[in-house]
Amino acid sequence: MKRDLNLPLEFRLAAACCMWPPSNDRAQAIQSTSENTIDWPRFMRVVNRQRIAALVHSALTSSRVQVPASIKAELASHAQQIARQNLLSAAESVRLQSLFDSAQIPVVFFKGVTLAQLAYGSLSLKHGKDIDILVPPGLAETALQILERDGYGLSRPAEELNEAQRRALIRYGKEVALIHRTTTIEVELHWKLMDNPLLLRNVDIHSPTQDVRLFDGGGVRTLAETDLFAYLCVHGAIHAWSRLKWLADLNAFISGHDAAEIECFYHYADTKGAGFCAGQALSLCRDFLQLKVPPSLASEFRQSRRLRRLSAIAIDAMVGPDAETELIARPFATYRTYLAWFLLGRGWGYFLAQCRNFSVGLGDVLCCPLPSYLHFLYPFLRLPLWLSRRVRYRGRGAPLRAPNRT
Repeated sequence: MKRDLNLPLEFRLAAACCMWPPSNDRAQAIQSTSENTIDWPRFMRVVNRQRIAALVHSALTSSRVQVPASIKAELASHAQQIARQNLLSAAESVRLQSLFDSAQIPVVFFKGVTLAQLAYGSLSLKHGKDIDILVPPGLAETALQILERDGYGLSRPAEELNEAQRRALIRYGKEVALIHRTTTIEVELHWKLMDNPLLLRNVDIHSPTQDVRLFDGGGVRTLAETDLFAYLCVHGAIHAWSRLKWLADLNAFISGHDAAEIECFYHYADTKGAGFCAGQALSLCRDFLQLKVPPSLASEFRQSRRLRRLSAIAIDAMVGPDAETELIARPFATYRTYLAWFLLGRGWGYFLAQCRNFSVGLGDVLCCPLPSYLHFLYPFLRLPLWLSRRVRYRGRGAPLRAPNRT
């Protein structure tokens, strides 16, 4: 990790534990950082905030660092929970693919257990909370009905939506979250990957796929490597890399590739409109996780003022004042990351598309449903509704919820 980042010691140790694959470099980074006085309770808060408990547990277990027994026990407990959750998610992913295949609905699984297997070769290291599924936009409502008949109930953006709200959600949103009433497994059903169509051009349900074997006799489809790399970079950038886990997973995913392949990944992402996202991601992997970035790309990144700015935004979002405070708990911090979205793409087309996205808020559409012929009013309602929420929640982000309507 770069020494001039001036990061909290506990965060630096957590980041060292996320280096992949296990190596002498990782062991040395962990050892040299832990030689300082570690505030172990604070370290544990950092680990939980960054959602990297299983990675940290694995790294510290294989190191010679003296860790307090209580911290060891807590890390072990979290790691076991993550492994159990991933095994349940893997089994459910295989079952859901069969369910959608039977209904003749194309489906692609991404992130989650498929990424865990591709990045780490194991289901025991990557933190995950849900199953992400991509379906065609025209079949989103049908897919939603299939999940509801299968025992899943709406969770986000609301626990109940009427027909008009469902149509508005599919028109203006890109995903819906559901929780199984019996197993409590969470599924995020996506019909598009990004709100701005120019940020990840032509990466969708029709993109090339690969099969990922999750266990003997069970596997699912996910995006092909190049598209998956581009998506992971954009996903992290959209969230300003506010959790170290996203960066660690991306780093592990590409760590098995040589410099030429990493350069090809970057240039492919650039053709999809995700060049700045990929440059930001590779720069952060280099700075935090000692990824060996090809010299030609490293030079290009250093010369880009925009990439330097994006990296600074991401470091602030990921670490902040103490590396343990959630981004949403920092007043107006989430809105600073939203403004950074304008830096992620190129050209007036991207800028105007981003302005259109900001002019209509999904929460406004769901909470204040209007007839379709009055939808042109939403951009005019955006500012007063936003201000009312900011006053109500004192600058902090509020959960998106729509009222129950019949």
